Amino acid sequence: MVLSFRSCIEFRIQQPTPITSTMPQDDQVYISVVKQDIVKYDVTVKSLIQEIREHTGSQAELDEIGSLVRSRISQLREQIEELKRLALEQDSEIDRIALTEEAAKSDKMLQDNHRAFRNALLTSQLAINQQSKDELFTNIEENEDNDASVRQRDRMSRDILMKKSSQLSDDLLTVTRLIRDNTEKSLKTVDILVEGSQTILSTQEELKTMGSVIGQARKILNKYGRRENTDKLLIFLGLVFFLASCLVVLRNRFIF
Repeated sequence: MVLSFRSCIEFRIQQPTPITSTMPQDDQVYISVVKQDIVKYDVTVKSLIQEIREHTGSQAELDEIGSLVRSRISQLREQIEELKRLALEQDSEIDRIALTEEAAKSDKMLQDNHRAFRNALLTSQLAINQQSKDELFTNIEENEDNDASVRQRDRMSRDILMKKSSQLSDDLLTVTRLIRDNTEKSLKTVDILVEGSQTILSTQEELKTMGSVIGQARKILNKYGRRENTDKLLIFLGLVFFLASCLVVLRNRFIF
């Protein structure tokens, strides 16, 4: 949940008061950046704390904002420690004292923010707990009102349930009878299939027997076919021999 106070993060950073010293220009720029980060994180933390004070959402949303505040406080603490380190590294006594005083003010500001954060978080959590209790009591009252109507509906629907139960029992008996009839039909079908299978097996055996008989008959026919051809050849040879004998006899008579 992002509320309007989080938009306060975008702001104009006030330029810190420059320190009149002889420190190098790069150190002055870096110190200025650290001070600006301290101001930026301070404003961000304050805006988030204000958001926590005005929070009316859930505990999960509050935990999310609290986690963000802790992260920004940690970043603010790191910048303050960096400012303290820079103060100790200054060669000029005036610069060291000035930076130390600013670091002390920033440290006090950090403690104030941390204290305000704890107070705001505790207040918001108490408000959420109170809201949860109120909703719970409201739900209990609504449930008590609903129980009376539910009991009345239960009495009205009891007869309907009894009728439906009786009808369901009749339907179950009907389904049981149908299942029994289908089972008997299935048994008869199985018997018919068994008989048909036996008939097919016997027919298959008969077909095998007839096949063997047909094979033997084919062999016999082939044998008789060969014999018929032999008889025709013998008859033809006999006829030729007879004709030749007749020609020989006729020739001998006419010649002598």
